[in-house]
Amino acid sequence: MHRVNLYAATGGLGLIVTGRDMPALRLEVASGGRMLLRQPSRLALLGKVHRWNYGVHVYRTGEYLSPLPPLRADHARQVTPPGSAAWFDRWAHQFASWLDDAGAGPLHNGFWILRPRRLPPYCLRDDLTQDYPAAYLDWLGEGWNGVLPLRQLPDANAARVKAYRRQAREQVLPPILLWSVSGFDGYLLIDGHCRLAAALAEGVEPSVLVLAIGSDPEVDHEWLNHAAAHVELLDRVNEQAVRGRADALLAADALTRRFADVCADLPQEGRTRAWPVRGGVRAWDRQAASVARGWLANVKEE
Repeated sequence: MHRVNLYAATGGLGLIVTGRDMPALRLEVASGGRMLLRQPSRLALLGKVHRWNYGVHVYRTGEYLSPLPPLRADHARQVTPPGSAAWFDRWAHQFASWLDDAGAGPLHNGFWILRPRRLPPYCLRDDLTQDYPAAYLDWLGEGWNGVLPLRQLPDANAARVKAYRRQAREQVLPPILLWSVSGFDGYLLIDGHCRLAAALAEGVEPSVLVLAIGSDPEVDHEWLNHAAAHVELLDRVNEQAVRGRADALLAADALTRRFADVCADLPQEGRTRAWPVRGGVRAWDRQAASVARGWLANVKEE
């Protein structure tokens, strides 16, 4: 994975991912509006679109595991100054490293954007999905645009939440990580369930980093080929800069800024890619019946 800084008002990172055809955390789909979210050897979520596309029924299985490690309090207090552009950039780089090293997140080949976002107040209030494990995401009107936790939000008095509530009062609470998923018309909370619960309990607005696909290799071959060529050129220039050539150092900085400007002009979000459910409708129905028979019966009756 290669990173470029996005020289935009909100900052953020552009992530060029190669060599990862299929992500560990991925959406899969089958006919009839059937969806699921899969991790290696586990099923995290089931989804069934309303027959008239009014919304989507979802069911969380309780098997979801975050691709990020637990965040230590001493680490959180070392990232300063809280809430600044530099603070968001440091957390963005840290999250990107963890996602890349673990290989357990949604990253696949393409151009990704990881940047801070101030969500409309309703996203983490009225449109924060509190129902668990089953819920309904309403697409009527202007769409949903809410946040769907992949695990049940813990109680405000849970031990880990209490620790994060102290960080919230100290204004050092790390950001939560959302994945923008076009298939749900909103966001999946992929890391930070305890941090979100702590922020809500303390009545503070949580800091947010959003991960979104910005370019699909199946749609934008030309741009990704250009990106790969740029990365190769930049690597060669950086090698010369390491040897102490001042002109190479200036050239590397200019190349990075020029490429970042191009990245910043790309659409903020593309359509989330999904893979077919192996075995199709029968396989989806069989998996749904094994973990959520009652939910499956209800959504089939709509």
